[in-house]
Amino acid sequence: MIALSGAHTVGFSHCSRFANRLYSFSPSSPVDPDLVPTYAQQLKQACPQNVDPRIAINMDPVTPQTFDNQYFKNLVAKKGLFTSDEVFFTNPASKPTVVRFSKKQNQFNEAFITEMRNLGRVGVKTGKVGEIRLDCTAFNS
Repeated sequence: MIALSGAHTVGFSHCSRFANRLYSFSPSSPVDPDLVPTYAQQLKQACPQNVDPRIAINMDPVTPQTFDNQYFKNLVAKKGLFTSDEVFFTNPASKPTVVRFSKKQNQFNEAFITEMRNLGRVGVKTGKVGEIRLDCTAFNS
């Protein structure tokens, strides 16, 4: 799962998918303390409150169009865009893997290839058993 999350090194996200980390994380801290403050400020500039929902930003602010291990370097630098990504670095069980992938591009590549092959063997649900989601966070209605 950790290696597969490295796919977040390419692509973009709409601001609404992570705005809670910038504006309403908790009653005691509106900004997620697991975000480095300078990155949180950059995100706020790109995604002000009540921004047009069509606005999106790169998930990897450093090399957004390159499939590399920068995603893991970002996590180590507290620049994970999503809470679900950042937890890989803050969780003691997965942190060593994140650190290793951040330092060793080839080990990330090998693990990603292995996990994609495994995922490909899961099988695809078709017809009335499965669906292609219009929004990855919710079932189609």
